[in-house]
Amino acid sequence: MLAGCGGGSDNGSGNGNGGDGQAASATENDINPVDREDLAEGGDLRWALGEIPPNFNYYQFDGTLDDTSDVMSALMPSAFQFSADATPTVNEDYFTNIELTSEDPQVVTYDINPDATWSDGTPITAADLIAQWQATNGTNPAYNISSSNGYDQMASVEQGESDKQAVVTYANPYADWQAQFSPLYPASTNTDPELFNTGWIEAPLVTAGPFQLGEIDATAQTITLERNPDWWGDPAILDRIIYRVIDIDAQIDALANGEIDFIDVGPDVNALQRAESTEGIDVRRAGGPNFRHITINGTSPVLSDVNVRQALAKAIDRQTIADALVGPLGGDSTKLDNHIFMRNQEGYQDNAGDLSEPDIEAANAQLDEAGWTREGEGTRTKDGQELTIRFVIPSGVSASAQEAELVQTMLAEVGADVQIETVSVDEFFENYILIGDYDFTVFSWIGTPFPISSSQSIYANPQGEEIQQNFARVGSQEIDDLFAEVVQILDPEEAREVANQIDALIWEEVHSLTLYQRPDIIAANEKLANYGALGFATARYQDIGFTE
Repeated sequence: MLAGCGGGSDNGSGNGNGGDGQAASATENDINPVDREDLAEGGDLRWALGEIPPNFNYYQFDGTLDDTSDVMSALMPSAFQFSADATPTVNEDYFTNIELTSEDPQVVTYDINPDATWSDGTPITAADLIAQWQATNGTNPAYNISSSNGYDQMASVEQGESDKQAVVTYANPYADWQAQFSPLYPASTNTDPELFNTGWIEAPLVTAGPFQLGEIDATAQTITLERNPDWWGDPAILDRIIYRVIDIDAQIDALANGEIDFIDVGPDVNALQRAESTEGIDVRRAGGPNFRHITINGTSPVLSDVNVRQALAKAIDRQTIADALVGPLGGDSTKLDNHIFMRNQEGYQDNAGDLSEPDIEAANAQLDEAGWTREGEGTRTKDGQELTIRFVIPSGVSASAQEAELVQTMLAEVGADVQIETVSVDEFFENYILIGDYDFTVFSWIGTPFPISSSQSIYANPQGEEIQQNFARVGSQEIDDLFAEVVQILDPEEAREVANQIDALIWEEVHSLTLYQRPDIIAANEKLANYGALGFATARYQDIGFTE
């Protein structure tokens, strides 16, 4: 999973949600599918970003952001592509075959496309898969990784019959093996921890995609990708993709003015209404695996007591927040009561227990019991310290401001003083969330077709300074043990049962409060084809273009 501060943001057809208040389909999306030969040749796709990625290495701790993925997916190999219903198919641009060649032990054999070549002229080989496994499996702390999911389950990665074949042997059965090596980075930048951690900060280094890096203009805050003349697959329809940093709340103006070609509407009713009333803009909807949540910093002095976290959670009416943010959009505004499964996914159930519905009386009683006393209607105190919550949000994101203000009003009822601190959007993750400088925060998790294994790094108990993506910095051995168990379960129904046991424990820890499944709504230039509300699918960048 990757983080998206603006509330987050790939091939199929159909309309996932017509805005009828029902849960969107998990098997359809809305991308204006058009055959390649029917598209206009060339042109520029102008794409808004929330920020220039702080690190273009997706696997590095600072790099696992939605903006990073949007850029690097056009430049890097991936093992599989996914359809609207999350069905995987081998990405034949890079692999001629990927096959489970043994079940006991579990062995997966990757046959690499003979034409697949890095931008520095070296062929893509088994050495690249080997180096990625060694860099990201968590055994070498010198690599500051965001997640070891899946790579830590591999016993070995070796060259097969030639350097164009890699053989992956798992230590134990691993159900989500198709999630691995997407994206794939080159061995030349993965064998050295320093290069892995810092080499990709300024710009992408070695790539292999239908596009290549043109330039990064730090002053103009733009990234330009150009059609790769050395690309061996179907050539890109577009001449260029131009990414431009624009504040989230200003993106609808840029779209309406013809400065960019699409925006991720998310939970922004004003942007939706503006898009619907603007000629030449098409609104596309799907049911994606993305959700909004409040992360609670369990290492904060006032929140280190799980009883305080539980009490504050009981005072937050998550349905009211969902109604306020999602209701006006015409989609499913039912609150989300699961950290792993979305409401339109098989396996979803309410595991929130006592936190499923707000209970002000119980919240007050639990805070009293935890030693936080209150005089009249004032702020609670304990040992001379006030119950003050720093709620850190990014600038230029109205959804975050609205959510924080609603929580501020709710927690005032139980004597908690919520101080909303708005910080620069390009500093939000790197300088606040990643280092734990906040009490509460709100952003989106952008999901994958593998909800169980991709959640592991978010909820795994931190090991010293290594937190992977667990920004709440709380967990338990029981959660870790169940994750270790569930990723080995090959029966989907049994795996879903164990995943829901994990989710119930996450609620007990009050790691975070899920708010709502984030609407997958894209407002786009009506001529933009093969891109839009992707849902569970992956984009094929070389097929994106414009109709005549």
